Amino acid sequence: MTHNETDNIRIAITSDSISHRNFLQKSMEHNGIQVVLNESLTEKFMAKLEHVESDVVLFDIEAIEDEHLEYLDQLLEQSRIPIIINDVSALTLNEPKSSLKWNTTLLQKIADITGRNNWDEKFSAIKTEENNISTINTNPDKLAKNVWVLGASLGGPDALKRFLIHIPEELPVAFIVAQHLGENFVSLLAEQLDRYAEFKVFVPKEGHVLRHHEVLITPTDKRLVINLIGAVEFKDITALTKYTPSINLTINDVITRYKKNAGAIIFSGMCDDGVEGCEALVAKGGQVWVQDPESCVISAMPESVTKTISVDFSGTPEMLAKQLVSFYKNTH
Repeated sequence: MTHNETDNIRIAITSDSISHRNFLQKSMEHNGIQVVLNESLTEKFMAKLEHVESDVVLFDIEAIEDEHLEYLDQLLEQSRIPIIINDVSALTLNEPKSSLKWNTTLLQKIADITGRNNWDEKFSAIKTEENNISTINTNPDKLAKNVWVLGASLGGPDALKRFLIHIPEELPVAFIVAQHLGENFVSLLAEQLDRYAEFKVFVPKEGHVLRHHEVLITPTDKRLVINLIGAVEFKDITALTKYTPSINLTINDVITRYKKNAGAIIFSGMCDDGVEGCEALVAKGGQVWVQDPESCVISAMPESVTKTISVDFSGTPEMLAKQLVSFYKNTH
């Protein structure tokens, strides 16, 4: 990419590391790109971002402070400006070849986003799939914003089928299923539900970016965590749990990422798994629904939730699906 092509590109940089921000600014300016904002990801940054002319936001994910996570949610959910997530590990490699590859790949991403399709020949040599930069498209149809945990145990597979078959393809949600079952049946459950659902149902691989219109099946031996950029990570289960996968753990992991945009529906089951997670979800302002006990094979699990908290809705799997459609039609 020549300087003539980059002179009128404006970029906003955010990182909680001053050294990382300065490195990124020098790199951008060296290539003729104008840096219009360079600050930590704070309320002040978000306010300034609304008033500056910027073509791209470059975000350094590695250095974000915990107290700034709420502003990352705002950035991902509300910004109309394309966002590039930077892998800071590439910056710490003291090897010229690695630095050149990082710089070249980043420039290619910026060129693609801003419509500069003609760049210097040396930049086209690096293949896109080899890069360490992730581009986030904030279109809600691609990156999941509303995520619901579907918790179930005995009688759950049939209830889940009856629920998912009535979820229309265009509904702006994603589901994470935490169904108590043996490890050998995880893939089978995904295959069975996928036959009936308009959403795509599958067991995800690590790194998969969760999108609306998807149903992920939680493994039995790992925690399924959605990280800050919306990608799946598998974490070890360090606390002893009675049931696998743990509905409580799954709900709490979803709350960490999606907060009030998270929801949970507790279906048929013979235990109290999910109660603690639902309590935490209500505290964050999320929705908690349960299957009507009369329509359950075993009603102990949804009844345990209703005895502990005031649920927002109760109904058959078909009624729950219909209510979810109405919920997003009326509130979004």
